[in-house]
Amino acid sequence: MPPVKIPFDSLSLWAVVGECQSLLGARIRHISQPRPLEITLTLFANGVETRLLLSADAQFARMHHVTRKPANPPSPPNFCSALRKYLEGGFIRAIQQVGFDRIARLCIDALDGQSYHLIAELMGKHSNLILTQDDQRVLSAIKWVSPSKSRARPIHSGVYYAPPPTHQENRLNPLLTMVEQAREAVRLHTGNHQPPDAVALQAVLEGMSGFTAAELSQWIQESGWQAFTEWQNTLSRGHWQPVLVIDPETQRTLGAYPLRVRQIPESSQTRCESVSLAWERHTQEAMTRAESESLRDPLAGQLQRALKARESALRQVREAADQSAYAAKWQLYAELILAFGQHQPEGQKMLEAQDYTQPDAPVVQIPLDPEKSAVENAERYFNKARRAKENREGLLARKARLEAERDEIQALLTRVQSAPDQPQVLQSLADEALRMGWLREMPDPALTHSTKQKDPFDGHRIRQFVSEEGYQVLIGENALANDFLLTRIARPNDYWLHVRSTTGAHVIIRTENRPEAVPRKTLEFAGRLAALNSTDKHASVVDVDYTLRKYVRKPRKAAPGLALYSHEKTIQIRLK
Repeated sequence: MPPVKIPFDSLSLWAVVGECQSLLGARIRHISQPRPLEITLTLFANGVETRLLLSADAQFARMHHVTRKPANPPSPPNFCSALRKYLEGGFIRAIQQVGFDRIARLCIDALDGQSYHLIAELMGKHSNLILTQDDQRVLSAIKWVSPSKSRARPIHSGVYYAPPPTHQENRLNPLLTMVEQAREAVRLHTGNHQPPDAVALQAVLEGMSGFTAAELSQWIQESGWQAFTEWQNTLSRGHWQPVLVIDPETQRTLGAYPLRVRQIPESSQTRCESVSLAWERHTQEAMTRAESESLRDPLAGQLQRALKARESALRQVREAADQSAYAAKWQLYAELILAFGQHQPEGQKMLEAQDYTQPDAPVVQIPLDPEKSAVENAERYFNKARRAKENREGLLARKARLEAERDEIQALLTRVQSAPDQPQVLQSLADEALRMGWLREMPDPALTHSTKQKDPFDGHRIRQFVSEEGYQVLIGENALANDFLLTRIARPNDYWLHVRSTTGAHVIIRTENRPEAVPRKTLEFAGRLAALNSTDKHASVVDVDYTLRKYVRKPRKAAPGLALYSHEKTIQIRLK
């Protein structure tokens, strides 16, 4: 069964409004706004406390009873404060649906003797909750709409409320339309007497979502136009069969509906006690899933970038390690040049010499720099051999470390991708990635616990990056962060970078106590960060000094961010 989208449409609102008739005369005990676009009314009637939720969320606009006690933010938002001011302690006089549209109106008699209307417009991204006086003047709204956003229908304090332009004016209310009238309207629209499809029903009937129009179309196609009267009677009498629709493959809820769904197999539908309960169960799961995906997708993306950086670093380390295996070969080349190249004519690009280390003394060809003498060419190969010997041990250790880290990142990425739709699980995985330093940059605050996550920088504004070669790079965003980075974070053999002779950020490269192994590309990467976070960021070329942390000191009683340094070298960073 392909996934379907079941909206909270006019039919679901009609069913919920029917369920809410038991709330007439209920007293409003408390009003809370647990989410930015969501209001919960706690009501008391006949010795029973109930809760009614109204949401103007673009994705989850809805109205229904809820069983869970809502969160109560310590400081109520403006809309919540207005509702408390005018409505708390008042009594529900009426709960109505406007026509057969996605608009509900709660009429409330307040303690001050005035009457107020709380209007819920449940229309996707145009959803809103609006409080008006009895004369329809707007007192407050959960979304203000300025004249610049809507000349036709601005919403601000003092204007008279006007219903939204829903383009339903020329359509028939399906609950008040005789079957012959509906059939004739469809015939005039389609030009034939065939059973109507969903598109035709949507065109002539008010408030029909695509899903409900498809359901009604199936009723009529199965039983003829008399099914339209049967459908009307079901709605007017409130003979509901609320169901929760579940995807059999993923076991995720696809939506809720007041009636048994005919276009979906029975096996994918679970009966519920009420329409409100069905919608509460679906939206709880759907909102949790949406929150989880908002964590999962960026976290997986950052881990994939970190994984790519390690794989790139591994390729370079392997290449360097392979080159280091030629140390003996380059040593031999240097010795053969000294032995046989002294009488070689100048400007030669190749030397042919016998390899006296082999029993058969084969002839080897040695590339030469024609601009250099034999001694200089030999010295070049001696230097290459020496560097290769010195680096090989460190390269092999770094290769093993990068391979282990790559495998760990891949394992965590797999855990993230297969994690259940539980935000707390994904948050813990994000915290783990952050602690391990596997994120290219500090993750969005939505990925971390603001209270539970231990900040390794004690609240200082320090960003983390990873170079393509796998080195961690830290950068301070202000003077205090620069001080903390220099005095508390950097180790003696870490590289410290700063733009020469101007104000800018301190940048640290974590060298793992092997500064000589840091590639030039990593220095340039860190230097570019320093340049872009300095007052010279608009220049074409910026000079960036770098030295070891042990050669940097902060003068006593100096202002935050001020440092003196020595033993520096300079690289030029081209920004344009």
